Amino acid sequence: MIALLLACQLGGSDTAASEDCDREPALSWENFGESYMALHCNGCHSSLLPSGQRGGAPLGMDFDTWSDVVLNVERIRSRALGDAPDMPPGGGPTETDLEMFEEWLACEVESAAEAE
Repeated sequence: MIALLLACQLGGSDTAASEDCDREPALSWENFGESYMALHCNGCHSSLLPSGQRGGAPLGMDFDTWSDVVLNVERIRSRALGDAPDMPPGGGPTETDLEMFEEWLACEVESAAEAE
C-alpha cells in the first residue's frame, strides 16, 4: 500500500498499476466499485437525491454510474484517499476496504480516465 500511495502522490499511477494490479480476478465496477460506491458514497452522491437530501454534496457530483466515477476520479481520490481525506464524512470504510478502493481506482478507474 505504501508503494501505491507514493506512486500516486508522485503522479505515477502507471507504476502503481504495474506493481499492484495483479489481483485475480481484478477489481472492477461489477465486482467491487458499484457496491463500494453505493455503500460509502451514494448516500449523498446519487443522481436520485434532491439537493436537500445530499448531505451537502453539490448537485451533479454523482457517483452512481461507471462514467460518473471515471469523470471524477481525481476528485474522488483526493477527497477519499488524499493527504487529509474527508469522505465519507461519517467514516465507514474499513482499512481493508480503503486499500481495495485505492487499488480499484489505480488499476481500473484511472486507466479508463487516461484512455478518454
